[in-house]
Amino acid sequence: MRMLDLLTKVLIVTVFISSFSLAQDIPNPGFENWTGNNPDGWFPNNPPTGTPPISPNSNAHSGSLCAQLEVVDLGGFPFPPVLSSGEDGLGFPVSQRYEAVNGYYKFAPQTGDFFDVAVQMWEGGIQGTLIGNGFFSTNAATTDWIQFFTPINYTGPGTPDWCTVLFLVGINQSLGGVALVDDLRFGGATGVDLLENGLVHKQFELSQNYPNPFNPSTNIEYSIPEESFVELKVYDVLGNEVASLVNEQKQAGVYRAEFTADNLPSGMYFARITANEFTKVVKMILLR
Repeated sequence: MRMLDLLTKVLIVTVFISSFSLAQDIPNPGFENWTGNNPDGWFPNNPPTGTPPISPNSNAHSGSLCAQLEVVDLGGFPFPPVLSSGEDGLGFPVSQRYEAVNGYYKFAPQTGDFFDVAVQMWEGGIQGTLIGNGFFSTNAATTDWIQFFTPINYTGPGTPDWCTVLFLVGINQSLGGVALVDDLRFGGATGVDLLENGLVHKQFELSQNYPNPFNPSTNIEYSIPEESFVELKVYDVLGNEVASLVNEQKQAGVYRAEFTADNLPSGMYFARITANEFTKVVKMILLR
């Protein structure tokens, strides 16, 4: 079982009693405020002694500081960093049906490391009903700040009142993997029109891939407001199909597909989606 799965189960079964206040934004979203090695509004898994896996770093995307997550040595074993939202790691109140949690990251992995972001939306608090999940994962190194998008897929029409956000560097029994995180924010609230059955109506959309330029992998997000047969394909500049990413019936929701161009040359490529009568194309640049 991956560590993220275990941590998610721990969050679900943790006993937590709270009175909900007015909704607030993501706590300390730019990681500017710290008490020692603890970012205010967040819960790091820093042990009482030794090198902390979570610490402030001045190499920020904006402002003065960002959060550093580093795989450190703990008693002769690699100890992975985990950073959870809320002073107790159990999240914070919200009042809208946000589409995504976005932010910026840098990642310097060791072999086999991965950087994960997990978002959960709850109705009735963390002991209530889990109505939305978002997940972002990468194992690609980057020395530049890259924006990540964590689209939230909802299972029904409810409005969340609690949110948990978790960052993790997973390991393959090695030390030294480092991720930097900064400038978090929510995406826009989901839905504009309500249908008669109470389901939230969203538009068909194909978003610009990220990162872009990319090497060798990139993410392509799309949303569909109703059950549709979806085709998502990638073409080169000559119109040749080089990849078929999606070719199946999909329920309404927001989705992310990964395109990996291991054996393709540098250049411009096109991602094209067809869903019902909707068609859109975005340009992508592979830069080796």
